[in-house]
Order: sequence, then structure tokens, then C-alpha cells
Amino acid sequence: MSTLQDILAAAQLLPSTERLQLIHALWDATPPEAWPLPSEAWMAEANRRSDAIDAGEIAVAPWDEVRARVRRQAGLDG
Repeated sequence: MSTLQDILAAAQLLPSTERLQLIHALWDATPPEAWPLPSEAWMAEANRRSDAIDAGEIAVAPWDEVRARVRRQAGLDG
């Protein structure tokens, strides 16, 4: 039987596209009740941002616009 370290070492030899496929397959095979809970710091920040949005202090944009902007800034789109 392979140990976690053996499996990790073998996975690290895969091309990046296959490593990402492995990550997705493992995540999809993990039931939601086994997902780790967010940290207290993450929850505090999420709540702070949510409150700021509700108060009109932060402008929001649709995901498609945000994704396109980030891809352009990262040089992934022309």
C-alpha cells in the first residue's frame, strides 16, 4: 500500500494539467461534510466585506467582468 508521501511524490511528477485534474477529482470525491471549515480570520474578513457591501461602501461587479479584468491584468488575454 502506498503512503501519502509516496502518492504525493508521484503526483508531483505529473504535468501541471494532470495535477490540476487530480486536484479536481479528489475535491469532487470529498463530500461537503468533510470539507474543512474556514478559519476565524477568513470568516471575519468575509463578514466585514459583506457588511461593507450591504452599507454601499464597496462597489461590486459581475463575475464575468471581474474575471475578464483579472485575466487582462495577468496578461492571459490580449
